[in-house]
Amino acid sequence: MVHPKEKRYIEAMKLYNECIAFSAKGSEERSLAYGNRSFICLKMERFEDCLQNIRLARESNYPKHLNEKLNQREKEAKQALSKARNQNVTKVNPEVVETLQLSYPAHENAPQLANCLALGRSDQYGRHVVTNRKLKVGDVVMIEKPFVTVTMDTCQYVRCDFCQAERLFTLIPCEGCTVAMYCSEECISKAYGKYHRYECGVLRDMWTVLDRSGVIALRMIAIAIATFDNDLEKLKDHLDALDESKVDGFTMDWKKATPQDVFNTAHVLCTNQERRNIKELALRTFFTVVMHNDLLECTELGPVCEANPTASKLLLDLILRYLQIAECNHKLLICNSDNGPKSDNARFAIGCYPLINMLNHSCAPNVSRLTLPDGRCAIFVIHPVAKGGQLFESYK
Repeated sequence: MVHPKEKRYIEAMKLYNECIAFSAKGSEERSLAYGNRSFICLKMERFEDCLQNIRLARESNYPKHLNEKLNQREKEAKQALSKARNQNVTKVNPEVVETLQLSYPAHENAPQLANCLALGRSDQYGRHVVTNRKLKVGDVVMIEKPFVTVTMDTCQYVRCDFCQAERLFTLIPCEGCTVAMYCSEECISKAYGKYHRYECGVLRDMWTVLDRSGVIALRMIAIAIATFDNDLEKLKDHLDALDESKVDGFTMDWKKATPQDVFNTAHVLCTNQERRNIKELALRTFFTVVMHNDLLECTELGPVCEANPTASKLLLDLILRYLQIAECNHKLLICNSDNGPKSDNARFAIGCYPLINMLNHSCAPNVSRLTLPDGRCAIFVIHPVAKGGQLFESYK
């Protein structure tokens, strides 16, 4: 792929990243992959990325007999950077990036919602979103950040698994699994503290056995445990005292909301368990047992649950619940792509949005979703909505 007659550099870079993810820390294989990444970066005139990969290669014990290649590459990259700085090249017309904003004033306590929206409840529609004013085409009425995001398996070696930033040329791996890669040590640390400590040992299994819904469910459970100071007993006490009927993200004060409050809005998302037949429930119960056993065998939750059967039962219940929540409520994060919204590169992550997930489905929707570069999702009107009307989106 890197042959002068081929120059399929992007494809080659993805494979080098996969090699890095599968290689041992400090191994010659990893150092060679970093070195080869630096070669591609130099050819693509990404000089700063080239120097970063050279540093990573040396830290990974790059073979001494190949050092001359690395030194020459470093010299060329530094000279090119120095030349660019001396030329002091500036853009005459710098690109202006506008920030998407709500079309109407925000809720007093929920800056992600236009103040015309409210949560309705009925026997026919269940929970649903209505507007107290007429909405016109193009109106932006919601801009929400996700409770949880998961990088698509097709983008594992292209994007950071924590912030989802596209960092093809400089990703570094998690040392505990062959799946997650990150843009920085800071993202590695944040991911570990927020959820990865509980998923690292089982993440590849979940992608293989349960696919995207299982991975989202796993991450939601990990976030739930971390939210309650990694204490399953504390989480159980909270859930035992929680009145789910009173959880309403549309009236909650998001400016003062604690992580526990935000967790509540995700925890009460629909499972549709009462609508499932015996065969469907049996299948999900089977997958629940698979994930439960995997977590007990391969993570720190094993000793905790072995010493406390109540904690083990709580974990089992959470898995079954979140598998169903994830199945009903996940959304694709889609970026602009020359190949269209259904291409692997365009569909870069999966997210769960507690407020947006209150929108009901229609095959003739009046609103649509737009993924923003920072992972937030905007809801905008595509057909006029009358005052008192319900907002519908397409789940497809």
